[in-house]
Amino acid sequence: MNNQKAEKKQTEISIVGSGIAGIATAFHLGKKGYKVNLIDPTVNSEINNLNPNNGTQASLGVLMGNVYKRSKGRAFLLRNRSMKLWKEWLTQINYYESDFRFEKPLIKLASSEKEYQYMIELISNKKRYGIEILAKNSLNFWNSIFETKLIGGLISYEDGRFNPIQLIKALMQSLDQIKINKIESNVFKISKNSNIYSKKWHIDLENNLSINQDYIVICSALNTQKLIEPLGHELLLEPILGQVVELELENKTTNWKEWPGILNYQSINFIHHRPNHMLIGATIERGTKPSLLDKQKMLNMNNNVPKWIKNAKICHEWNGIRAKPQNEPAPLLKELEPGLLINTGHYRNGIMLAPACAEWIGMKIEEQYKY
Repeated sequence: MNNQKAEKKQTEISIVGSGIAGIATAFHLGKKGYKVNLIDPTVNSEINNLNPNNGTQASLGVLMGNVYKRSKGRAFLLRNRSMKLWKEWLTQINYYESDFRFEKPLIKLASSEKEYQYMIELISNKKRYGIEILAKNSLNFWNSIFETKLIGGLISYEDGRFNPIQLIKALMQSLDQIKINKIESNVFKISKNSNIYSKKWHIDLENNLSINQDYIVICSALNTQKLIEPLGHELLLEPILGQVVELELENKTTNWKEWPGILNYQSINFIHHRPNHMLIGATIERGTKPSLLDKQKMLNMNNNVPKWIKNAKICHEWNGIRAKPQNEPAPLLKELEPGLLINTGHYRNGIMLAPACAEWIGMKIEEQYKY
């Protein structure tokens, strides 16, 4: 066992990309005792969603791990495992900000009979996950808020959200605590070392700098293909853009004490951000430029927009670009060849799935110590 620990300390791993996939992988591997580099030109940049430098910072941080119709298969297993791991990680992450927390619960509202029947079926299959039909008095409250006649709803006590900015700050602080080396640089080229006595992989960085590594984990979204193509690999990824709008509401709006960590209605996520401010996000669209039409459709809510949204003022809006795999399920978790691993393609659920994906990378690397 002591020999394994010593060997791990000598094993050098570079993670390319500092979105949530890269940060989570660095955190997991660092806790395992590996020597880890986290490489990204923005790794030391200020973290804020006013000017997000990656898709993670522009996300809403929603964790819909239990409210998921499937109860088997790869996607279910990743969600299920991540929800368990997040509970463990929250006890390990250094709390950078005192108000960083997992905000629960999650409420989903149904505006059609079909949607409500789906909820009933889900609850019957997943009672042990803390999901219940929304009580009538609560439904009456949401009817008054959205000025409509809802069919029903559910509440999931173990789902919710992280504030993504606070989460990233807390994780970054934890990376410093476990001595992860942050390298602020672009990666120009990845190649194999011809010297058999050297480490397996060679990375060319800016300013004529380079490093040799035992493992490389690529978590760099749309930049992935450019890095692996010279090695003879191909992964088809397309840009997907998500938009978020922050509304400043009129003073007399609603009882914020009733608002859950995350409210989902008409596939739109509503988050009470701060007094009389609401974050609204849902749009998933192809391309790299935000669509005004998609934003308007989101805010119009199928021509049933309540007055408190209609009369609100947009005080801020932002968007983030993510990578969606073509012809393959997301996310991409692959070992392209010995020592070259992929953890990317998180166009949805990136924050939620981060721990399980990081664990998968760790297990692939751990396999060398079994023999």
